[in-house]
Amino acid sequence: MSILGKYRKEADKETESSSATEASQRETARVKTVAKTAPPTKPQGESVPNKERKSPIVSFSIPSDLRQCLQAIRRAKAINLSMWVERQLRLAIEEEFPDVAKQYLES
Repeated sequence: MSILGKYRKEADKETESSSATEASQRETARVKTVAKTAPPTKPQGESVPNKERKSPIVSFSIPSDLRQCLQAIRRAKAINLSMWVERQLRLAIEEEFPDVAKQYLES
């Protein structure tokens, strides 16, 4: 083996070990940065009570065929289904029960 080949192998080994060390140092620095900048998270087990929500959760049952229709509308029109249902419910209340709408609904 020539002397030049020997020195090249030694240089390659040094480059590989230094690049591995640099990579691990960058990874450690990145993890420390992420740990410092990560916002505090809320514990998973806690939830906001329904009375304190801006938009309380309401649950009701509907027939499966109506559910399929709603899902088809959501897929076809790429809409937010809850907003669409809210708007339709507001329109129905204003039309069917105008006195209740004046008393409880905004706008």
